[in-house]
Amino acid sequence: MIGPPSSLRGIARRWLALYVPVAALILGLSTLVGFLLGDAIPVDSLPAGSDAGSNPFLPSEITTVSIAVNNLTAMGVMLLGAVSLGLVTVLGLVLNGLLIGVVVGLAGQELPSMVILALLLPHGIVEIPALLIVAAIGLRFGRLTVRYLRGTEDRLVTEQALREAGWLVGVACVLVLVAAYIEANVTLAIAERVADGSLSGLPSA
Repeated sequence: MIGPPSSLRGIARRWLALYVPVAALILGLSTLVGFLLGDAIPVDSLPAGSDAGSNPFLPSEITTVSIAVNNLTAMGVMLLGAVSLGLVTVLGLVLNGLLIGVVVGLAGQELPSMVILALLLPHGIVEIPALLIVAAIGLRFGRLTVRYLRGTEDRLVTEQALREAGWLVGVACVLVLVAAYIEANVTLAIAERVADGSLSGLPSA
């Protein structure tokens, strides 16, 4: 039976202090690249782009369940970094960043910045930390695998590491569910209020 973590500060130091900033840097730089390249990158070629319906900001199906399933699946893929030396995690961060950057860049051609922020921030401030937590897990396990292969770690994985990673995944899942509810039920209402009820300027995918 998996018990509670013994030290939240220790978990933060081991799993988050280094790896979350690295993940945030990768995501941020990829978002900037996507924004600068704009429509030079087809949205349909990026993760979730082909499922965005007529609009990458407004998926064809907006429900808490559909958004949660989509984001939990993306998180699951990100965790594959644990068995790929962190490479899948890095790729996932890059592709997600490119998608965000492209969509924001396209929207910026038609919409005021306040409307774009209203479409991103309400759920993004919960969803992005969840993404970074999961990315941190993939990156740390990837680094531990490299250290084990180089002989600087005695064990590939420990029970403590699995227990702590399990708790962090649980926290991330809760955040994803909260973010999905906000995106499905709150984000659009806030954006429409900021835009005075009109979102016709949103770019098509």
